[in-house]
Amino acid sequence: MTALPVMGERHHRSWVGPPEYYDRIGALQFIVLVLLGMRENHTLLDIGCGSLRGGRFSLMYLNEGRYFGLEPEHWALEEGIAHEVSDGLVALKKPVFGHGSDFSATAFGTQFDFIMANGIFMHTGLTQIKQCLGAAAEVLAPDGVFIGAYIRGETDSTDDSDWTYPGIVCYTRERLAELAATASLRLQFVEWPHPFDHEWFVALHAGSTRQVPRGLDLGIFSWTEYLADQVEACGGPRRSHADYLKEDLASRVSPEQAERVVPQALERTG
Repeated sequence: MTALPVMGERHHRSWVGPPEYYDRIGALQFIVLVLLGMRENHTLLDIGCGSLRGGRFSLMYLNEGRYFGLEPEHWALEEGIAHEVSDGLVALKKPVFGHGSDFSATAFGTQFDFIMANGIFMHTGLTQIKQCLGAAAEVLAPDGVFIGAYIRGETDSTDDSDWTYPGIVCYTRERLAELAATASLRLQFVEWPHPFDHEWFVALHAGSTRQVPRGLDLGIFSWTEYLADQVEACGGPRRSHADYLKEDLASRVSPEQAERVVPQALERTG
């Protein structure tokens, strides 16, 4: 039986993390994106896409030409395509790849609805984190979502190496939020499991009004949401279930009953 390569070895699965967790970490990346709102018509920039550990799931899901990957280690990407994706899927989905090491994605000429940086912030120093945040802010759509993972520490790492992998660095939430603010990004921390004690963050443009949940769940689709979609598609107002109940109450309550009803519940909506 052939031994598994060790994390950090020059093998497409071990180069990007523990090879025995390659499948699960990749799937987890994709799940987080979907739970945070990514749909097949959106554009995704995968920073440090490596051998497409997570990218292969998004590549299959997204429409043609919607997946973009940045990976300076060209060999890892080529092996990932050969062993995990296939030239056929690449021909079908037409992803776009870049190989710069400065995180810049302006050459793609696209504003991205979603940006993912799953394996960057736990392996690089402050200078590169600032560079990554700044580069992401340049290409993030006005209401776009930048998602990343990091290792939370009680103090901030002082190692300012360009790349520490497979060694790790840790940062406090406060420090990451400060670094994001220098790129005019607003940072929010999201509760969702991650192996190896990593934590998730979401960065939005400072002026974005997009609402991001503090904790993720599997409620990506519901019967209530479907009905609201259908009402809106028919030209009706998109209102909450509570709004409909308030209107129904206001239409049914008699003057004698009104004094027992909280006043704001009698206000018709719409």
